[in-house]
Amino acid sequence: MPQMNKFVMALLAFAVIGLASVSARADIIIATGNNPQPDENVLLNTGMTGNPIFGTTNQTGTSVRFTSNENITAPANGQARIVAVDGTLTQLTTDIPGFTFTSLILNIDAATAGSVTFTVTENNAQQTQGTFALGASGQNFFTITAINGQRISSVLFTTTVAMTVTNVDDVAQIRIGGVQPVSTPPAAVPEPATMILLGTGLAGAAGAARRRRRENSDNE
Repeated sequence: MPQMNKFVMALLAFAVIGLASVSARADIIIATGNNPQPDENVLLNTGMTGNPIFGTTNQTGTSVRFTSNENITAPANGQARIVAVDGTLTQLTTDIPGFTFTSLILNIDAATAGSVTFTVTENNAQQTQGTFALGASGQNFFTITAINGQRISSVLFTTTVAMTVTNVDDVAQIRIGGVQPVSTPPAAVPEPATMILLGTGLAGAAGAARRRRRENSDNE
């Protein structure tokens, strides 16, 4: 019996360790400003029009995709920027097909004061949202950063104020960091309840084995 008690206690300890190793979801930070600076600029393919359009990172040559709810363009003249063909941009998604990243900076030039909502999607489909004020006819820098090992799949922004739309003149000065190819996610850690059930099953199997040995010795 003492050996059996030790076995059960070991299984319970294993279950407690399993409970402690189930990590909480870490933070995605969405903030105003343009710090910390990611390691790559996104060079827009100027003159491209459509939906989506593409840019290229200046160090790794990775293709960055920009998608909207309308046709967009990167004008060939002036500062590299993304604008709507009809002149009023209200939505934009940034992603890198086949890759993930850890940080993004962009500068939103709004035609009217209002607000912008960001939706950050990680490669495990978790999402983080944040809503911020937009100043009219000025620089509105925003920085999105994964601070605890997450990988970002895409960043969407939409602009709304009350029930009206805030029109954006353009999006420019885009920087991106931590670009890596998509990798196979690690195997899921068993849920604590599953591990406890496993421990209970093993304890039951051990008890049955001990009873069979005792019955066999009684019959000899």
